[in-house]
Amino acid sequence: MLTIRPFTFTDDDYYLAIAIVAAIFDDPPEPLDEWKHDDETRNPDFPHHSEIVERDGTPIAYVETFQSPFFYHPQKYECRIFVHPDHDAPDIRPMVLAHALDRLRDQDLIAITSGMLDDKPEAMRFFDDYGFKPVAVEKVSKLDVTRFDEARYEPHLERVRAAGFEIVTLRTLQGRDADWQRKLYDLDVTVNREIPSTGEKHYPAFDDWLIRRLTTPKFDPDGWFIALDGDRYAGHSQGSINAEAEPVQFVTGVTGTRREYRRRGIATALKVHAIRYAKAHGVQEIFTTNDSKNPMYQLNLALGFEPQPSWVRVEKSLVDSQ
Repeated sequence: MLTIRPFTFTDDDYYLAIAIVAAIFDDPPEPLDEWKHDDETRNPDFPHHSEIVERDGTPIAYVETFQSPFFYHPQKYECRIFVHPDHDAPDIRPMVLAHALDRLRDQDLIAITSGMLDDKPEAMRFFDDYGFKPVAVEKVSKLDVTRFDEARYEPHLERVRAAGFEIVTLRTLQGRDADWQRKLYDLDVTVNREIPSTGEKHYPAFDDWLIRRLTTPKFDPDGWFIALDGDRYAGHSQGSINAEAEPVQFVTGVTGTRREYRRRGIATALKVHAIRYAKAHGVQEIFTTNDSKNPMYQLNLALGFEPQPSWVRVEKSLVDSQ
């Protein structure tokens, strides 16, 4: 018998959810403290419900139903259904969808969105059968760091330096720029506005950004690289070492430049610095994601990243079914 219960936010439930997600992505489990930090700093203006699906008392899936600040629409919710590969079956997702729609029946929704890796046939069949249509594709790619030839890119780095740009770590800026937090916030928000999205984006206020970005357990000022044009922050590439993973991972964030600094080789230089940092710390593989329309995906391929199964974002219209 299938049942669904609220997530308890205990270590036991966190470990259950983390293990399920890791099995789906065939990745090392993510750190517990990062999951807790995300929940503890979540913006209450955007509702978020976490649940566990069980079959005859055995946990088999983790579910999140929420309004995303990154793909926001007031009449849309997202329902992500993570089913453990060892327990996947055709009856799970329809039950979860019916449960989510019942929860949201008073929200005047026009659509519900979801997503999954395109190499998961049970999920893809569910989307097809229940009227979900693709709206975006996140390209996932992987770099074998042990085979990366950083010397090959030294001439490129020299050209960027000769053009007047300096690439430094955030730790360096913390020691020499008293206004680094405000400048980094402005850069982060500006660059993120240019990343393709299927909905309206909402950016945190400065004080909220400080909590979510700079107090997270994965914050690593040595793995955050900033390109400087004089004292102006022109671009950045952010990542951190996950030493708990086996093998050790480098968790990547956004890489990008302000619009006026594009096509000058800065983003490539930033990525090379990040890869070099990861390699020096024993990282063997780097995974990253890019919207299929984001030029950064082609840049990553040029650096040697190899395509992996893509995350397909889908949407089901609820207008005709109301």
